[in-house]
Amino acid sequence: MRDSLARELLAKVTDWTAERLTKERLDLQLLSEYKYDEYQQFVPGMRFIESLALWLEQFKDSGKQEVAYNFVKQKLIFISTAELNHLIRMAYPDVIKPYLIPNVAKELGIDEFLIKKIVTNVKFKILKRKCLFLGLSDGARIDLFRRFSGVLNHEQVYPTYLISKDKANELKRELNTDLQEITGIPSSNEKYKIVFLMDDFSASGISYIREENPHEFEGKIKKFLEQVISKKEKETEKKNDDYEFLKELFDMPNLKICIILYIATKNALKRIKDISNELLKDSGISLDIFAIQELDDKLNLTETDLGDFIALMKKNYDDSILTKQYKKGKHEKPYLGFDECSLPLVLSHNCPNNSLPIIWHENNLKEIRALFPRLQRYKVIT
Repeated sequence: MRDSLARELLAKVTDWTAERLTKERLDLQLLSEYKYDEYQQFVPGMRFIESLALWLEQFKDSGKQEVAYNFVKQKLIFISTAELNHLIRMAYPDVIKPYLIPNVAKELGIDEFLIKKIVTNVKFKILKRKCLFLGLSDGARIDLFRRFSGVLNHEQVYPTYLISKDKANELKRELNTDLQEITGIPSSNEKYKIVFLMDDFSASGISYIREENPHEFEGKIKKFLEQVISKKEKETEKKNDDYEFLKELFDMPNLKICIILYIATKNALKRIKDISNELLKDSGISLDIFAIQELDDKLNLTETDLGDFIALMKKNYDDSILTKQYKKGKHEKPYLGFDECSLPLVLSHNCPNNSLPIIWHENNLKEIRALFPRLQRYKVIT
């Protein structure tokens, strides 16, 4: 029944011959079943081939339907739930553990390539417990990360980067309790030495940290950093209180901050690192950033790469996406996506606004349909 419906839909909206229809239908059904049908923002009952047929239909009168279809087959990149989960699973063994090993090797005074000797030493267990893992958004899937790691305590993994005073006290109590079990020595004033900030995706880095005016920063990471660094200028009583209780939680100014993104572009990694280090200068706090899957620059499609598809992108664009948040990035060519990232990328749970709007934006009033409709969560930027 599904096979018949797919053929009927494609036959209705395209001018393909029967032979072409059979070939493309088989390819599309394979793609659909393997990945595309799992997109979580389709309306109930919708599947990829139906969405594709409705999307292609809007290009029929312009004679550019083949251009649009070739873009989907040749350029589109879809990251499935299984692929993202694999990246989450890789975070501890491929990034976090290797990050801890040199620190312990230096403390032990031995070569960092003596891995077994290092990871079985009590000092490695202590440092691992002195790490705190915080989610920068629900995209961090921090619960999955903890389960996939297999070696972290529930008490050192927390879903948000904004920590209340009560939670800070609880985190410190649990830290000291666990360290006493590891070392056998009563402990009451141990502090976290490394904070890992986790999230799923960034193409521009702008929502994480940005300099809106000289020495005036905004973004998620900025909000966290301002909690842990001392300001030279006079602060409000509330900020002083915040800094004082976090000073008891973190080993400052020797604290290390490590940002881990499951997927990120080189441009986003550089922006986050450069601006964060500018904010952290003179604080004594060090910052590193890693991507489990770093996206190559060639994924940012140029106008040459897009060819005739550019005309369709311009025609099927309207200014309703050009919000205040969207304008935080470059927007001279808003049809290239947020900050003009020009990505052909779709994530299984939502399409990033850094991707080409022709993929994710729809406007019923203007009869603009999306191939992978995007859920606009709080109109935030990525």
